[in-house]
Amino acid sequence: MRKIVVTIFLMVACACQGQVFPTDTVVKKGALNKRINFVYLSDGYLAGELNTFATDVTTINNKLFLTTPFKEYINYFNIFQVRVPSAESGAKHAHSASDCPDVSVQPVSDPKNYFGSRFDYGGIHRLLVPDSNAKINSVLASNLPNYDQAFIIAHSAFYGGSGGVYATSSTDPSSAEVAIHELGHSFGKLADEYWAGSQYAMEKPNMTAESNPALVKWKNWVGLNNVGVFPYSGSASWFRPVQGNRCKMEVLGVPFCSVCVEAMIERIHTLVSPIDKVTPAVAAVPLNLDGSQYGFKLDLIAPVPNTLKVTWKLDGNQIATNTDTITINGANLSVANHTLVATVIDTSLLSKADNHIAIHTYNTQWNISRVTGISDPQLFKANLQVFPNPAVRDITVKYELEKKANVSVEFFTVDGKRISRYEQKGQLPGRYTYTLDAKRMRISPGMYFVVFAINGSRLTKEVIKIE
Repeated sequence: MRKIVVTIFLMVACACQGQVFPTDTVVKKGALNKRINFVYLSDGYLAGELNTFATDVTTINNKLFLTTPFKEYINYFNIFQVRVPSAESGAKHAHSASDCPDVSVQPVSDPKNYFGSRFDYGGIHRLLVPDSNAKINSVLASNLPNYDQAFIIAHSAFYGGSGGVYATSSTDPSSAEVAIHELGHSFGKLADEYWAGSQYAMEKPNMTAESNPALVKWKNWVGLNNVGVFPYSGSASWFRPVQGNRCKMEVLGVPFCSVCVEAMIERIHTLVSPIDKVTPAVAAVPLNLDGSQYGFKLDLIAPVPNTLKVTWKLDGNQIATNTDTITINGANLSVANHTLVATVIDTSLLSKADNHIAIHTYNTQWNISRVTGISDPQLFKANLQVFPNPAVRDITVKYELEKKANVSVEFFTVDGKRISRYEQKGQLPGRYTYTLDAKRMRISPGMYFVVFAINGSRLTKEVIKIE
């Protein structure tokens, strides 16, 4: 689920006359706004070779989702491919890098491929990079603007790849392993765990200038799974979590180390919530006194194996765990306002990040009232505040609108009698305050309900009036 504004891509697309190409769904796990969207783009494939591109996508993608942590989080991803034909087949090779193989092994070539993929980038032969980000931006904006990670497959039998904003690989026999390594850079924001040069040395999840095992960012892994604090072979000032060819960010054909796996899991959680849908998703009618049953449900995106832990609390008291569905009996509720909170956390042992629970705890909250019914859980985006509580005189309601909406604030007694109403139609995005002068209105001490509504969906909070 893409979290950045795509306006810049749309502007570039207009400038570059963005073209629509056949876009195929490889794997569809859910709605595009509820999943991480990977898209493969072809470069250097003739129109008649695009079936080969589809086969190459399958080869790489199958290997990717047999690799930890992608295999555990496969349900979080949608996979697409955009079939972009080139005028000529292959990738460019200028034979300009000092480490180029002999031209008898890899000849000089300059095909008219669509994205300009070429070897010898930055003076490194194996560094295979698409040379036209403007065209990539344009194709993405025109064909799959809500992508999260794009991958370029360059139609070349020679070894190469890169991991910039857009990951790239060729189609040589190691292409799948190269692709996964490069996605470690592009998707996981990881560093190489071999020394690539001082120009690449910087703080990353698996690279640091901190040498103290008690302070290093992966301190929770030190002593486990071969993780320590090891200097790079080319620098005594920069450190990596493992050594001896134990991580895919150093060599191909081995798993990612625990630190790299953790970084990619944290990246996955940054992009998408494990809560796919909630029921009820909109406001419901008031609860009855006749014992009617009201169901609440979470549709979750489960890792494999499922490491999600669910906790349900009613008015702060735990009423259920490890279930995605509960039922509330209206007859068991008092006339007071009640709060139902479902909390989801990922308890995967593959992440030991200090801030994992703090950042990646997912709550869905409903207010339940016999007077006004069940609130729309999405209303909590309004950041509604009612204070002071208890109140002696003024009762202030603050809220924030993300978009234009019809808004109302009402005050009810516990038996459902409305004593005040504030209404604004077509209120613009922004922060707002409404104050009720309870003393002037001669509101008696007791419990009251503040009912906040956006476009007809209601949220209820209780407030106590005292002398």
